[in-house]
Parts: sequence; C-alpha cells; structure tokens
Amino acid sequence: MKDKLILIIKGMIIGIGQIIPGVSGGMLAITLGLYEKGINAISNLFSDLKGNIKFLIFVGIGILISVITFSKIIKYSLINFYLPTMLLFIGLIIGGVPSLFKKIKKFGDTSKNNFTLTTIVFILIFLLSFLNFNNNINFINVNILTYISFFLVGIVYAATMVIPGVSGTAIMMLIGYYGIVIEIISNLSNFHKTLSNFGIVLPFALGLFFGIIFVSKLMNYLLKKHEVKTYYSILGLVLSSIVVMFLQTFRNIYSIPNIIFGIILFFIGYNISKKLEKD
Repeated sequence: MKDKLILIIKGMIIGIGQIIPGVSGGMLAITLGLYEKGINAISNLFSDLKGNIKFLIFVGIGILISVITFSKIIKYSLINFYLPTMLLFIGLIIGGVPSLFKKIKKFGDTSKNNFTLTTIVFILIFLLSFLNFNNNINFINVNILTYISFFLVGIVYAATMVIPGVSGTAIMMLIGYYGIVIEIISNLSNFHKTLSNFGIVLPFALGLFFGIIFVSKLMNYLLKKHEVKTYYSILGLVLSSIVVMFLQTFRNIYSIPNIIFGIILFFIGYNISKKLEKD
C-alpha cells in the first residue's frame, strides 16, 4: 500500500509540474525516479501487462488529482505568491538532480563528446527561454481546421510531457495556445463546461493520447540504443531549465517576508524530492 501511495504522490508532483510555467513534467519524473520506468511501461505495455497497467494507473491517478484539483490553486498561487510557489518547485527539481548525476556517473563514459552534447542542449534550452511568447488567441468559429489544430496541439503538448526539460506551458505560449489549454485543464472538474467545449476537448485529448504513445516509443528507443548520450542530453535540459527558472523567478523585486517564505518552501521542496527518491 505504501508503494502505491508513493506512486500517487509522485504522480501528483509531476501533474502539478506540468501546469507550472517553466517546469517540465518529464524533468520532474526523472528527478523522482519514474521517467525511464514510465517510458518503458507505455512503450512495452504488453510485456508485463498487469505490472505496467498497475504502475501507470497509480501514477495517472496522481497526475489527474493534480490537474483537476490544483490547476486553479496554482493559477491563484502564481498570481499572488509567485516567488514562494516557484521556489518550491525549483527545490523539488534540484532535490532530484544528485540522483541524475549518480546515474550518469555509473556509465563511466566521460568523453568530451558527451559533455559537448550536454553543453549544446543547455544552450539551446537557454536560448529558447528568450523567445517572445504569444498568449493572445481567440476561437470564435469552430471548424474542421480547429479540430485538426487542437489534435496537433495535443500531440505537441504530449511531447512536452514526455521530453524532459521542455516546459509545456512555455511551448503552448510560443505557439499561442496557452490560454485555451489552461482553460481546458482547469475546467476538467466542471462537467458542463467540458461538455460544452467537447468539440475542442476531444481532438486535444486524442492528440494527447497518440502523442504520449509515439513520443514515449521514441524516447524508449533512444534510451535503449543511445542511453549514455540521451542522459547527457537530459542533464543539459535539466540544468538549463533550473537556470532559466531562477532567472525568470527573480526578474522582479520581492518583499523580505516573501523571500524568507520562498526560501523555506525551497528547502521543503528539496527535502520532499530527496525523501521520495530514497523511497
């Protein structure tokens, strides 16, 4: 029972991370020790059908709880308590980084090419953070092109869930769909609104489903055939995302109580991540 509860809690953290600006659900999955197992469970579902479904269900329950329960809370917290909220999640991410370093260290491959790959990925993600995001979009007339576009947006969003270090919210802002995607997510608990927007929700959900399967299989292939280089790339993604999050978080001036509260939450997040990783 304890193992199931831990999977649900980890799933909740991943789910919350997926809707936090600048945070990657895939990156949190890595730092919580769920990433590779999750990719393998989706890509090779029938190799251990009972075990894989059991794993995915409990992690999925945690993710759904977060998405449905916390999306509105997180939106409120980011507006009213931005610094403490972001520092909590930065702490969660940093708390799991040592385990990533340990995994890379076990490979014993410290060639310059691998470190060069880490540096290239780090720089690419860092430069991506400087792009101007467009968050203004209106959908007045829903037609076949709208359905296709939301199916494709679902695939893109799925990729941001699976590929570590890539923020789903950042990419959605980049392509101009952030507002409507957050609206869909935050209204999942409202049956009437979800039903009224079914023409948009369905193609998005289908794209999300097929996208997760396709990208998971791709990542599973990379982890099996190019494991060392994949993890060195992931390291670049994670380190760059942490730096970008710090820079984005401290763009503004904050009060002393806000900073103190944020530091406390940072260490709480760090210790939670370390504790979950041990378990």
